[in-house]
Amino acid sequence: MITTTMATAPPPTSAGHGPGTHTGGGVAVELENCRRTFGKVHALDGFSISIAPGELVALLGPSGCGKTTALRAVAGLERLDEGRVLVGGDDITDVPPHRRNLGMVFQAYSLFPNMNALENVGFALEVRRAPVAQRHKRAGELLELVGLSALAERYPHELSGGQQQRVALARALCAEPRLLLLDEPLSALDAKVRAQLRDEIRRIQLEVGITTLFVTHDQEEALSMADRVGVMRAGHLEQLGPPSEVYSNPVTNFVAEFVGSVSRLPGEVVAPNSVDVMGSRLSIPASTGGDLPIGSQVDVLVRPESIRIRPQADGTAVVARAAFLGAVVRVVAALPNGVEVTSTLPASEGHTLPAGTRAGIELLGDVLFVVERQGSE
Repeated sequence: MITTTMATAPPPTSAGHGPGTHTGGGVAVELENCRRTFGKVHALDGFSISIAPGELVALLGPSGCGKTTALRAVAGLERLDEGRVLVGGDDITDVPPHRRNLGMVFQAYSLFPNMNALENVGFALEVRRAPVAQRHKRAGELLELVGLSALAERYPHELSGGQQQRVALARALCAEPRLLLLDEPLSALDAKVRAQLRDEIRRIQLEVGITTLFVTHDQEEALSMADRVGVMRAGHLEQLGPPSEVYSNPVTNFVAEFVGSVSRLPGEVVAPNSVDVMGSRLSIPASTGGDLPIGSQVDVLVRPESIRIRPQADGTAVVARAAFLGAVVRVVAALPNGVEVTSTLPASEGHTLPAGTRAGIELLGDVLFVVERQGSE
């Protein structure tokens, strides 16, 4: 469902509140050592995070990692066993949901079918008993912000899925919440609409200036929208940083393999900062593998863009499959030992590598992560 929660406070005044202003935006958010257990499952296990004023942070992780539980704890929909939630320096851990003044948007739209778009957006102010003229003015400003001014009189069944989600976003912002919570709001939409709406949500978030916590399982959404991405696993935060840092400099093996795609290649540590992979001597990233002794048998994780696969008559690899993805082709080649190597190539090169083609493999020198091989001595 989509919900807007708000504090039971007097109606806001209309002076100075255009679509690009926000009196409650830009607050800091902190979750401190949060724990939530369901039976034997630790949904949150000492989870802590700090979000800067006006920042959009995306929580990313596999199903069951605790990202939605963290968001629900901020909303007051999940009671913590331990820990604190602070918004704007105020401890709201025990504050009821309806008094937290938070805007929430979830996957389903849940617009009122008997209200048009303008009335749906203004509903939060109707609950606060704001004058009709004031709530219509505010709702109209927000519909303009999300690009739906011309559709103000339409009812939900007359709107597309993407348009309904924009109305839901406008409704969540109408009561000027201190914080915006988004729980996989785009997962029910088709790919093209998702891409358009994620750009729109980011534009609106920046224009309004509201601190936002965004939960998603879609890596592309997280990497393209967020100021920082938090990767979660088993109830705690594995890494928090800018998207480029999380992608290019993972601090754990889990983050390296979960964010984006990698090839796992056998290698051997040949010097304190070097590893031999398929005959190439490559540098070990400073953040990984520094304590592995020389001679260690390791697995070397490499991104597809750091691998080059080319047709080669006497090559030892064989192309297993090639997937056309528009501008690029994802090519997977099998080595003699059965290890598969994935490369992302321009479409102009990928068409020369159909399944069954003999190929050579070239590593371009960028090792993502090095981990001691399981079972090695």
